[in-house]
Amino acid sequence: MTIALTSLNAHERLKGSLCLCSWRKGWRSLLLRAYDEPEEVDDLVTAATTDQLIVLVTKGSCRIEGQYAGRWHRSRYGVGDIGMTAPGEEVHLRWDKGRGLQTLQLHLSSATLADVVHLDPTRTGHVRLPNQLLRPDPVVAGVMLGLRHAAERGASELYAETAVTFLASHLLQFHAGSQRLADASVNDRRLIIVDRHLRESLDKQVTLDQLAAAAGLSKFHLLRAFKRRYGETPSQRLTRYRMEEGRRLLSSTGQSITMIAFACGYENPTHFATAFRRMFGLSPSAYRRSVW
Repeated sequence: MTIALTSLNAHERLKGSLCLCSWRKGWRSLLLRAYDEPEEVDDLVTAATTDQLIVLVTKGSCRIEGQYAGRWHRSRYGVGDIGMTAPGEEVHLRWDKGRGLQTLQLHLSSATLADVVHLDPTRTGHVRLPNQLLRPDPVVAGVMLGLRHAAERGASELYAETAVTFLASHLLQFHAGSQRLADASVNDRRLIIVDRHLRESLDKQVTLDQLAAAAGLSKFHLLRAFKRRYGETPSQRLTRYRMEEGRRLLSSTGQSITMIAFACGYENPTHFATAFRRMFGLSPSAYRRSVW
């Protein structure tokens, strides 16, 4: 999995001083950052991303207010307290009396969450991820602190991937509302069919006409509904699935890059390498060297 560019750039809106960034450690399956926060912030608008954001207070305290669904909510943050922002949400925050305030901020990839949902046949309906000023959970806090410890000591990407998969499963089990497939709307079921078709077509050419026919929707309606539900177009989602499969094959098999490109639906290995570098920041050969 990889993190959205909007998450990587989200720090541009923040007021704190960056102390740790897992991206600089080579992790790509999640984004963990540590901040020393200012004592007072009058108005902060978080960046809306396609990833789930979890913020953990690791030191100090503050009096905080956040605007959710048009209403201001107030709380007192102390060590161990957690706030969560759902994908696509923009939150207005302000706080004061931030004595020695330090936070950990974890961006959990929407792709990771979607894959965990896909592995659970009871959760193929629409999933509502948490968006709340105060949502404490000692399990989430423990995993985030463990990830910080691991990042500080240069743990491998495998460690991060294992932890983030567990965290995504825990979040979906205990914090996310969901709509079962049997109870999902007709439109939701159609989009689920399209998503499954994408997953099963990594080595094939897929057209928007084919997807629209499978869903029983017009191309315009499909694009609009799919983007609203998944935060990406069918083409973007198919590319991500292909890149994830390419990364898996590069790290777990001895197949040539040309054969992997074919397996991921690319007739031209150069085009595969370009897409791979764009998503992961490394060429396929460089990525293989980094994990072997």
